[in-house]
Amino acid sequence: MKGLLKGLALKVLLPIVILYGFSAALSVYRLGEKFTYTWDYSIENTSKQIRHFEEIDQKQRGIHTFNISRNIEDVEKLKTNNFEWITLTPFIGQKQYNLPELNIPSDERFERTKNSYKRVKKECDIYGIQVMLKPHIWMRENIPGKWRANIEMETEAEWDLWFQNYEKVILMYASLAEELGFEQFCIGTELESTVLLKPQKWKQLIQKARTLYSGKITYAANWDGEYKEIDLWNDLDFIGIQAYFPLTNGTPVLEEMEAAWTPFIEEMRIVHQKFNKPIIFTEIGYRSLKGTSQTPWEWGSVTHLFSRISKKEQYLCYESFFNTVWKEPWFHGLHIWEWQGGMEGGDNTSFSVEYKPAMNLIAKRFRIE
Repeated sequence: MKGLLKGLALKVLLPIVILYGFSAALSVYRLGEKFTYTWDYSIENTSKQIRHFEEIDQKQRGIHTFNISRNIEDVEKLKTNNFEWITLTPFIGQKQYNLPELNIPSDERFERTKNSYKRVKKECDIYGIQVMLKPHIWMRENIPGKWRANIEMETEAEWDLWFQNYEKVILMYASLAEELGFEQFCIGTELESTVLLKPQKWKQLIQKARTLYSGKITYAANWDGEYKEIDLWNDLDFIGIQAYFPLTNGTPVLEEMEAAWTPFIEEMRIVHQKFNKPIIFTEIGYRSLKGTSQTPWEWGSVTHLFSRISKKEQYLCYESFFNTVWKEPWFHGLHIWEWQGGMEGGDNTSFSVEYKPAMNLIAKRFRIE
């Protein structure tokens, strides 16, 4: 019996102890950053509505929200932190980058989405918060090196079918945005190949969308060349940029990160002057993760479960932005990625700014004295 218990301990208890020790050591490593921050509650908006800062400086103060209809109280939290816009992001499934079929919502699914968004809009109206609807194509099968920016059909017939499908679902959402009174609509997100190869089809789509939707329309072009190369901006109200510009090659230092913005600002200024249209960041975001300033576009991976949490680096990324781009007269606002809703604390490596010093910084820089 004694031998049996000893064997059981070695086979069962020892692995548990080792696993617990590893987990504890990993937690110490991941949370080992020294970053002292004192939260400034004085800059929060405790009034019943937003303060309408956009009317003063013409800058949108937005954030992509997820799970918001299930956490409807978050709308008030966003008002308190000086947000004046939220972005809703319905996803459109596409199996592969070179297949023209799209997952067009069924009537039942679309009705559920409509009811969910209606609840969110009603809550936003209480506080004066405006809404942008911004559909995304989501690739259901990952092929290395291929994502929605690489969508490309092999034949003209397939191109026609892809645009037919995309038009159908986008006009559904444009009509929804009009019916619910959303103030802004993004007609596409990071679809670079489709725009460069078939610009006329996009111009026709924009014209059709305008017959259904009376608000402002933009397109979300990727930061890495696309926004400078496409020729749709004359047909739209804003130049929209997915602003995942790299800010460092190594250790994040605020002054170096601010300097990194300089060439990007000049490139954006040239595009603004060419089309005489204001620029908004349809997305900007940083993970609370060591290295986020080097590759802010990086999506989640299993390695992030073992990566060091860095609320400081996330904070510095946003601070460098506010110290530079935010001040430009042609810059008309941003829609941060992201607010997940229902999260417990900020000890994670996600893009979400909830419970993190970056949240307080954003609220502070959004405010106009």
